[in-house]
Amino acid sequence: MTQFDVSVGISPRQSFESWAAFVAGLEAEGVRRIWVIDSQLAMKDVYAGLVIAALNTQRVGLGTGVTNAVTRHPTVTANAIAAIAELSHGRAILGLGAGDSALYGIGLKPQKVAEVEEAIGFFRSHVDRSVPIHLAVSQPRMCELAGRLADGAIVMGPAQPDMVRRQVEWIETGLKAADRNRNEFEIAFMATLASEPEDIRSWASTQARLLGHYRELPESLLRFRDEITRSAESYDYAEHLSTHASHGAAVSDDLVRALAIVGTSEECAARLRALGATGLDALIFPLAGRHRLDRWRKIRSEVLDQVIV
Repeated sequence: MTQFDVSVGISPRQSFESWAAFVAGLEAEGVRRIWVIDSQLAMKDVYAGLVIAALNTQRVGLGTGVTNAVTRHPTVTANAIAAIAELSHGRAILGLGAGDSALYGIGLKPQKVAEVEEAIGFFRSHVDRSVPIHLAVSQPRMCELAGRLADGAIVMGPAQPDMVRRQVEWIETGLKAADRNRNEFEIAFMATLASEPEDIRSWASTQARLLGHYRELPESLLRFRDEITRSAESYDYAEHLSTHASHGAAVSDDLVRALAIVGTSEECAARLRALGATGLDALIFPLAGRHRLDRWRKIRSEVLDQVIV
């Protein structure tokens, strides 16, 4: 497993000028793809960011990470991603999901699986096939949908091999149902990494909130069931994606360590290798807060060099 991407948002406090330098720096540091967060109440506009990224890089892939078919009508998205594909000379990727903070933040709920399937069908008909569609997934039906219709899957959820292995199997069920070749489909996992639990406590609270919707937790997380429920109940969308969110206090160090990859460089590398053994093709590392480029350099040099096989 040698493919590594990053997921980043453009903070309202960040200038587009500094964003241009940042994405150019990520490309220079060997990032394969940059997935730009689309959450209109928490981040600057994803397509403005992608335009700037396209004009300030030459090699790195550029994707929505991820958008939805509600806050942006599919015709608007088709038009926008086509522009990014042209400006980037074919480096655009349409990252699509059912919707989370972008919808919850305005009082709406994520799309149903059938609605996401309809959106994929629209994009297949109205977006050039050179733009791959990668679907953000976690639960069985969305995983299966990705395997049937998308070009790749962005797997969300806890960094536990038993859960990730189950998600990979659900995706492969979809691939088999559509008689598709596994070798032509990419499965990437969103892997949050830190040296200490406090560094990513607010992120872990977001994951705990999402786990509150699971019908069945993996065995590795059963002991946290009550804590996950409390985290979901205390979540404040007004602080979504904030590294200082107050709802972060709802998750314990043990739960943070279970949901994310926390520890020394050797411990983190071992966790990543265990995740890679579940059948993943790539890893996506979220970068939040300050000094993101320095953080990526540290991840690459201290951890990923031990993972590459």
